[in-house]
Amino acid sequence: MKVGFKGFKEQVLTFLAAEPVTAGSSVTVADSGLISNSKADEEFAGIATQGGDKFAPVMISGYTKLSYTAGTPKCGWQYLTADGSGGVKIAASGKQARLVVEIDTDQKTIGVIL
Repeated sequence: MKVGFKGFKEQVLTFLAAEPVTAGSSVTVADSGLISNSKADEEFAGIATQGGDKFAPVMISGYTKLSYTAGTPKCGWQYLTADGSGGVKIAASGKQARLVVEIDTDQKTIGVIL
């Protein structure tokens, strides 16, 4: 039997894009109703499910796979920040912990419940 996490409490909001947004990237609320690609060490609001230069849908809750570039992930509650290039890195502290449910060290990805 396989386990599955997709679809769990998935919520997607559509924002105006303050700049061209990359699909699959961590994004930050830049201003009222605007998002932008997250800069390094920023706590991110969600993950862009599609790219766009005018509008972008952003997953703010639910399961997603993210690439990570720094830190040693472990399953359970982890603080994550943006790495500045679309992925995330493991942080020592933060405002909101995310639930890591899968780790693939070969692909450098983590499965996260936002």
